Amino acid sequence: MAYFTAALGAAILLGFIKLSVANEATCDLYAVPGHTLTLPFVFEGLTNLHIVKWTHNKKTVFNKQGRVTVGKPEDISSKGSLVLKKIQLSSEGIYQVDVLHPNHTSAKTWTGRLCVMDKVSKPQLSYVCDFRSMAVNLNCYVAKSKGLVFSWTRDEETLKNETKETLSISLMHLKGERSFTCSAANKVSKASSDKVRPTCPTLLSFTPKTVLAVLAGGAGLILFLLVIIIVLSCLLRRSKNQMSPTDVSELRTSCSTPALYTWLKFSVRPDLAGKLVSASWNNASFSPFLKKH
Repeated sequence: MAYFTAALGAAILLGFIKLSVANEATCDLYAVPGHTLTLPFVFEGLTNLHIVKWTHNKKTVFNKQGRVTVGKPEDISSKGSLVLKKIQLSSEGIYQVDVLHPNHTSAKTWTGRLCVMDKVSKPQLSYVCDFRSMAVNLNCYVAKSKGLVFSWTRDEETLKNETKETLSISLMHLKGERSFTCSAANKVSKASSDKVRPTCPTLLSFTPKTVLAVLAGGAGLILFLLVIIIVLSCLLRRSKNQMSPTDVSELRTSCSTPALYTWLKFSVRPDLAGKLVSASWNNASFSPFLKKH
């Protein structure tokens, strides 16, 4: 029994939710709080003999049968339209009018649903330069953004298919001064932000490949300078009158390593590599290596 009751309650709740969504999606008219709206009903040839009855959510708000019994004469136009003044959120709902002939037969009827919405406030446009994604991310902030439709312009040109609160633009497309604006709209109004011209640090204008190339070139330059320093150090320490025979032997061994020669051969000029090392040291232990290479 408890299970059946719970299932029935869930089904009823789901039905109410679906009905609410359906009703919200079938608004025939939209209005802004504080404004005046004349409902779009027209009955040509309306006379004082006709019976006119307006209801709001099934409650009578105007009734005239020879004389006005509910409401005021100025509440309707000469053609039977209901005039809503100083609209409030409570003005939402279903409006219905029935016009009857003097013999109480139906002359015309109309039903429509009114939805009340606030005007859109002015959007605040901001941006962030994102180095990781190499893009600038723009954000269009609007208070109470539910149900709004967004649009974007770049240099006064509307960007198609961009209808979200955020926009991401590649930094490669920001060459020169590019201006952006965003707009937000609902059924009753539309508002636009001020123009924004994103400016990002110069480094962000490089592509990832360019950054890697610069880093690799810098590393290569540092390695080249280290080798030059090593060679110069060896040349300066070569003077035999300032070193003992033991130091000379150790220096020859350290400065005539095949690794140094190989680096010079393949990284500087192959034709000078052998001459540079040979001119630096006339060492028998290094000669076989030179001949081999």
